[in-house]
Amino acid sequence: MKHNIEYRYGNIKLRPIERNDLELLRDWRNNKENTRYLRQIGHISSDMQLGWYEKYLSTNDELGFCIEECDELNRMVGSVFLYDIHDNQAEFGRFLIGDNAAHGRKIGFNACYGVLQIGFKILQLKSIVLRCYEKNFSAMNIYKQVGFEEVSKHLVINHGGLPDGIECVMKIEHAI
Repeated sequence: MKHNIEYRYGNIKLRPIERNDLELLRDWRNNKENTRYLRQIGHISSDMQLGWYEKYLSTNDELGFCIEECDELNRMVGSVFLYDIHDNQAEFGRFLIGDNAAHGRKIGFNACYGVLQIGFKILQLKSIVLRCYEKNFSAMNIYKQVGFEEVSKHLVINHGGLPDGIECVMKIEHAI
């Protein structure tokens, strides 16, 4: 969805995704190490990325943000989304810190906190849910710190029909 929402918290700024961000986002998404805990969708070409972006801009139910580190790195380091926005709720996800230099700087926590503030204070959502692989310990720790609570778990089956891991569904109903 085309939007102009920006939010700054700690060392990060959340801002709208722009066309000139697409290649870096695509590179990060095509990196297997970056996406080991994301749903696997295969290699993304430049044309596929541009097609996705054009479709994204025409949607009314998702907000995507670039995450910029503003204190030391001074560059875009990741992305995050609120999507399936309807009936005063949304799903949090597509969360990726793709820049390896950004790891260990509280960027994940700050970005998650910022998105929750946008969701609850700007969009006036009543609840936000997310899905996270149980083995993604770093992400699970951040989600619990900001107030998400586990509501269920289920086995994820990959495209080959094989077990891919346990996914936790988490929910929050207010911002910290």
